[in-house]
Amino acid sequence: MAKRNDKQPEKADWRRQAREIADSLAIAFILAMVIRHFVLEVFKIPTKSMQPTLLGDPYTGDKILVNKFAFDFSDPQRWDVMVFKYPEDTSRNYIKRVAGLPGETLRVFGGDVYTQTGPGQHDWQIARKRWKVQEALWRRRRNRSDSGSYWLPGNAGAWDIQGDDFKATAAPGDTERLVYQSEVLAYDAREFLESRRPFVRMTTADIMVQCHLVPDGAAEVDVDVDCVTLLGLGEVDDRWTVRFATDGQEAAPQLIRGDGTVQAMEAKPVSFTQGKAHLVQVCNVDDSIIARVDGRRVLYHEYKPLKRYFDTFPGPEQRGRARLGCRGGTALFRDPAIFVDVYYTNHPDRYAVDEPHTLKDDEFFVLGDNSANSNDSRAWGVVPRRYLVGEAFLVLWPLGRMRLVR
Repeated sequence: MAKRNDKQPEKADWRRQAREIADSLAIAFILAMVIRHFVLEVFKIPTKSMQPTLLGDPYTGDKILVNKFAFDFSDPQRWDVMVFKYPEDTSRNYIKRVAGLPGETLRVFGGDVYTQTGPGQHDWQIARKRWKVQEALWRRRRNRSDSGSYWLPGNAGAWDIQGDDFKATAAPGDTERLVYQSEVLAYDAREFLESRRPFVRMTTADIMVQCHLVPDGAAEVDVDVDCVTLLGLGEVDDRWTVRFATDGQEAAPQLIRGDGTVQAMEAKPVSFTQGKAHLVQVCNVDDSIIARVDGRRVLYHEYKPLKRYFDTFPGPEQRGRARLGCRGGTALFRDPAIFVDVYYTNHPDRYAVDEPHTLKDDEFFVLGDNSANSNDSRAWGVVPRRYLVGEAFLVLWPLGRMRLVR
């Protein structure tokens, strides 16, 4: 009798535990469905329209986490990456970057986005990108052809070249320069492979020059980022030089325009350690000059180009040119490279490309980062606010690419 009474509580405990487990699983399932429907959801990137930010193809596409709660109380900001219902087939979800906001008038011209607000305004403003976005968009250009490096010294006798390492020794008062000799293309032929359009050669002036700089003795280093505009048989140069003192003393970099004038700008002191490699990045992008050393912004300057060309279509060709210079000392430039910004191409339908387009109060204009291979607002128009699904904020898979979406 005692044994039977001892077993009854054990049986009752087992049933109670089973019910608790079942209740917990049911609650977890319900919460998962609620979270998936209202808060978070995982999406797989199916195409390459958002490269290099997000990689996608039928086999190894990035899997991203989307915050479906993000736009319930606020609108997307410019350059946010968002998921939305495709306006021409709302059963499908698309992912693009926000370029135009409600109520704005915008145009896509010369690879960039320009906006204005309010009727009657004629002063177009280029839509600049915050650095975290810009950092995700850079695409590296080739350093070499079959015949050798694109980086060539002006005076070969002053340079010691070992592979992609270039060491210059400049006499006092002299400057030795290293010039990038290739055209800087916005896209190469390989990047048009999936496009239904033939390859179109497009040059760009929105570039970043990057290298690892190793000072060796008192010197100054120049990084030139030029915009050359071809207009008929003439050229209009907009040349910018960022000059760093590399003698080990703390000093703010200088910014010098093509006419020799030193520009007023936001600048912070920086010092270079002799014999140590420092990551140097100098950008001419979206009508601004940016210099960064070891990941820290040390110079920023917004400018107005010498001329605008909105009165011509497709506009004159713009080319980027880059040079590195060593003044009065010795410096080593390791693996110098050119990066280009996203260049928004003309779509065959030319929606909001040839002519300005005004967005209604509930409409967004979206663009793909891989502009040559993106089906976006240039082709089919705007995204109504009611079609917004959420903001992409995290790459979950592959593990090696796990990071926040910028």
